[in-house]
Amino acid sequence: MRERIVFLFNNEILSDVSFIVGRGAQKQRIPAHKLVLSSGSAVFDAMFNGTLATASSEIEVPDVEPAAFLAVLLFLYTDEIQIDPETVMTTLYTAKKYAVSALEKHCVDYLKNNLTSDNAFLLLTQARLFDEPQLAAVCLDTIDRFTTKALNADGFTDIDIDTLKIVLERDTLRVTEAKIFQAVLRYMNMYIIICLIHIYAYLFTTLK
Repeated sequence: MRERIVFLFNNEILSDVSFIVGRGAQKQRIPAHKLVLSSGSAVFDAMFNGTLATASSEIEVPDVEPAAFLAVLLFLYTDEIQIDPETVMTTLYTAKKYAVSALEKHCVDYLKNNLTSDNAFLLLTQARLFDEPQLAAVCLDTIDRFTTKALNADGFTDIDIDTLKIVLERDTLRVTEAKIFQAVLRYMNMYIIICLIHIYAYLFTTLK
């Protein structure tokens, strides 16, 4: 039975629904089978069988990348996990969107296992964005233990201001106040540069 379902993955045979996934040139049409999707996802079940079920055989999904959508479908059809550093965040987003909790857990575990001082700030930002408190706690613990390395990482200046505030309010950081001050100055300098770029881009498009 499993081999038969694997055969149906991304296959037009007996397909009764198609998803138009992505935007622009990356847009991709992906065939699927309502029975398989509904059996593994409460969101898909409501989409196809609920009181407000869609009657359309073609569904637009512009906010998801095709590779991530295929990763979620692959898991629903085969239980196979296909994630890597480039796709794990988009796959986590898609797994949460369609309430595929088992795959969501695999994504979070993957991020935890690949957490380092170099990416702790970026993963903390993503953990907050996707409401993953356990991942956020592990990121904060890593930042506490390797504060200097985390502050010196390239990704530090890419975090949002709210994440920065959360970290600065902690009294468990293993670094001097002088180094924190230097890191914040570096962050603010980059923040100002980004703001200026946006202002120039806006002026260029509106005044030309």
